[in-house]
Amino acid sequence: MKISKSKLLSFITCPEKYYLGYELNVRPAKTPSDLIIGSSTHHLIASHYIRERAGEPCDLQEFLAHFWSRYRLDNTDFLTREDLEAGMHQSLEFARLFLSETDFEPLEVEYRFSLPVVNVKTGEVIPDLELTGIIDLIDRIDGKSRAIEIKTKSRRPDGFQAEMSMELTCYAYWLRFLDDSETIPVSYVNIVKNRKPYIHWQNQERSTEDFVDLFHTIKTVAQNISDGRFYKNPGVHCNWCDYKPVCSKDVDAVKERFSGETIETLQDQGLIQV
Repeated sequence: MKISKSKLLSFITCPEKYYLGYELNVRPAKTPSDLIIGSSTHHLIASHYIRERAGEPCDLQEFLAHFWSRYRLDNTDFLTREDLEAGMHQSLEFARLFLSETDFEPLEVEYRFSLPVVNVKTGEVIPDLELTGIIDLIDRIDGKSRAIEIKTKSRRPDGFQAEMSMELTCYAYWLRFLDDSETIPVSYVNIVKNRKPYIHWQNQERSTEDFVDLFHTIKTVAQNISDGRFYKNPGVHCNWCDYKPVCSKDVDAVKERFSGETIETLQDQGLIQV
């Protein structure tokens, strides 16, 4: 089994959400605009650093046009062509802001990792399981490798989010195997989408105790997935969940959000009746 931070967070938030998204591969017919803008911003920033490291020029406009060429009104939730074009240019603005207000010499860009899940205190290994992921940027600070995750946020995030972030812990866990340090630096670099966007840093460290907690969390989640324990975990997060219409049996909303093939899958699994 391969497990990523996205799968971990999905299962912890709601096992039914994990089941629908990763076991049944149910996805909305239209990609959310915020997701597209965030992905575009990441793509432009990564393209800049990749070209820079190769000693090649980087035309952000060219990368922008290529990235957005796949998106139309019929496969996104943009309401008008003007909204789509505004989103495209907004992502360019965010990328330029990031590149102008940060000073990085990344060692790695969009670094993919895959490694076994080990209890760093006892040496226990979870069999047939790998933790996988992609780190936006890796640089060095105070002689240590640091994982950097870029986020686009609608408002300034609070400190608790970064302190408790399992995402950052997963990235630090990988870097620990490179540096073998007691503490691993990790950072969120947030592009805050105010009327006047700005950059907000959240610098954290992860240590052995964090990695032991991560081990036990992954072990529990993986066991539940293997045993097929998928149940609803209702809460405030339901308000922005793609699968709320499925759980609430709102047939009209399901038809509006999902494609015909996906609706057939939901019917076959007995999750809705159309």
